[in-house]
Amino acid sequence: MKATIRNPITIPLDELKSMAAAVAAEMKSAGTIGPDLRRRFIEVRAALFQRGMFDPVLVRFDSATAPPASAGEVAEQLEKIAAAV
Repeated sequence: MKATIRNPITIPLDELKSMAAAVAAEMKSAGTIGPDLRRRFIEVRAALFQRGMFDPVLVRFDSATAPPASAGEVAEQLEKIAAAV
């Protein structure tokens, strides 16, 4: 079954905060980033970006033009953002 991606801007801010914290925690503990975790991270990142919360570390997760950030770096930064939202 294919997961449905919501329109990121429609995610309530309190839900986005808890989603970001959950994704960060899972990224920290995951050995590898599977398709579901990747999809959820991209959904959280898109929602943050649409709210004007751009972060270069989050972009580097899957950038083709910048040195990639590790899952651990991304998780740490996402955790900080979730705490600040």
